[in-house]
Amino acid sequence: MFGRKNKKGNAEQREKRISETSEKLRAQILTIGRQKQVLVSKVVEAKRKGLTVQEKQARGLLGRCLAAEKRTNGMLMTLELAVQSRDLADLNRQFIEAIGDLSSEIDFSSDKTDVKGAEKKYLHAVYSAQKKTKELDEMLEVGDYAAAVDAEGSFEGFDEEIDSLITDAELASGGYKTKF
Repeated sequence: MFGRKNKKGNAEQREKRISETSEKLRAQILTIGRQKQVLVSKVVEAKRKGLTVQEKQARGLLGRCLAAEKRTNGMLMTLELAVQSRDLADLNRQFIEAIGDLSSEIDFSSDKTDVKGAEKKYLHAVYSAQKKTKELDEMLEVGDYAAAVDAEGSFEGFDEEIDSLITDAELASGGYKTKF
């Protein structure tokens, strides 16, 4: 009786922590988005004023901002996928338990069905798969971030994206005017 309440309490706490973490990541993504907008305007301003050193500095910060945005989005998606994987594993566990219950209802004389043993093996396999998936995700996440940063610490991989953001900002601010 007490163990069940404790498990329920732990599950509720776990869900609350997952929800809080998810919200923090979403808030961080919004903050990064605002910072990205400010940096784009700084690049445009420096470019317009011919301040090449400041333009280069702002572009570097913008590259870091884009890398942080990519990393945070990846972390959020990994969290969401982990929750989905856990929920799917729980559904599979419930299915196995239902099959076990059905088996015992159909055949009372047979004690050959080891549902709990099968469940234990299955849950261990799901846990191992999740662990490997997490390790792979961490490796890929580090790989994406590491590949975006060269030996000098600049964010070369984001040059096209930065140029596109700057062009969009210049167009929006009227930086390029036509004769029409």
